[in-house]
Amino acid sequence: MATTPLPANLQPRDLIASYQAILDALSKAYWEASDMQSKDLIYGVEQSIEDIITTLTTAQVETLTKQFIALKPKIDATNAALADIKAKVNQITKNIGTASMLVAGITKILTLFP
Repeated sequence: MATTPLPANLQPRDLIASYQAILDALSKAYWEASDMQSKDLIYGVEQSIEDIITTLTTAQVETLTKQFIALKPKIDATNAALADIKAKVNQITKNIGTASMLVAGITKILTLFP
């Protein structure tokens, strides 16, 4: 079975920090969201990000590549949902600061996975 190595641009601390930053922004956006559909979308993505952070935090260095491979489908699905939030940010929050934080954080994460 071929394995996909951990991408060179992804250092665990950087990846965790990027996801933590967007998790913090999503938490703020959740409380500012004006409708339940937006809140549900944000909540689901928050749960996925928390799972990703937990897995990456507890991973041992020697097993990180295996953990990443196992986590990649969840990362891909979460990133797709983040892209959806980015596209709908103006519907989710009217707070320009929160919207800006969300867009910047999501953009950073999405550029890690071209």
